[in-house]
Amino acid sequence: MRLPRRALLSVALGAAAMTATAGSSEAISPAPRPTTAPRTLAPSSVPLALGAYSQGMDKDPTVLDRTASALGRPMAIASVFRGKGDDAWWPYPADRALGTRRTLLVAWSLEDYGSYAWWASGQGDAVLRDKARTLRAYGRPVVLRPWAEMNADWVAHQVTTGTPKPAGGSPDQFRAAWRRAVDVFRREGASNVRWAFNPTTDTYAGTSDVRAFYPGDDVVDVLGLDGYNWGTTATPNLGWRTFDDVYATQYARLVGLAPAKPVWLCEISSADPASAGVSTVRASAPTGQTKGLWWQDTFAHLRTGYRNVQAVVVFDVDKERDWRVASSAEALGGLRTAVSSPIYKPRLG
Repeated sequence: MRLPRRALLSVALGAAAMTATAGSSEAISPAPRPTTAPRTLAPSSVPLALGAYSQGMDKDPTVLDRTASALGRPMAIASVFRGKGDDAWWPYPADRALGTRRTLLVAWSLEDYGSYAWWASGQGDAVLRDKARTLRAYGRPVVLRPWAEMNADWVAHQVTTGTPKPAGGSPDQFRAAWRRAVDVFRREGASNVRWAFNPTTDTYAGTSDVRAFYPGDDVVDVLGLDGYNWGTTATPNLGWRTFDDVYATQYARLVGLAPAKPVWLCEISSADPASAGVSTVRASAPTGQTKGLWWQDTFAHLRTGYRNVQAVVVFDVDKERDWRVASSAEALGGLRTAVSSPIYKPRLG
């Protein structure tokens, strides 16, 4: 079972905005007569966007610039974490500074206020209206991922069909809460805000099946996934796993729900056998495997498959494992190599 990462919720002060440049190409089929060979257009494409939540960017937004420099690629997305204690204040000054050139991706913990039934009843409308107005005035692109990881069995806001958790509720209550939140923002004219339905990649028995509570295409703009390679072979469900092992099943479920929606990997990283970091648990990898090679395998899969994935946002923090981009020289080198050339994806959404 996965471990929570929610301790970072109230400290984030950085922001971001992504402006992806799109390329299109046109091909004309040779033909003796136009009536039998009409002109065909190749689908437009967009570059796979990169982003991160980098440790320390909350206090010093230039940390994210240093992450970009280390990787040799710009960070188009800045990921931040927000909860009840932040809501009177964000976007913070650092958010606004970074938001001139990046998309702000916000894990917004609305569960801090109450259950899905509480939100669905309208009791939280004032919170929603205030934030909608603030973000409308902010004006830059924002992607909200409210109730992130709502399928996980370790969170108090898990969507369940049985006895509700303290901040959770049933599939119907979740859908009603989600739709109400989106509706309030739309009524307030916050057209710069998009909504990411963001479960974890976990699909074991204790988790909730996302297919039972998807809110609907009309109120979802982005499909998000959080998934990690924990690399601890001694612990069930937390062993060394490839990108496919972690992502394939849940990715297929999400794309099955909404084939035309872009998918963002909102939190992703791997443990590093070469660095335990602050954790007392050192990761272990099969012979011949390293974190650097894990990153190269990940981006090889994204280059040839996973067509709907449009963004990869690295969780660049030393926490339960050493998830950092530069957890070791080998890890940094592997990721830098993996992202050294752009990956193009079909334009979606």
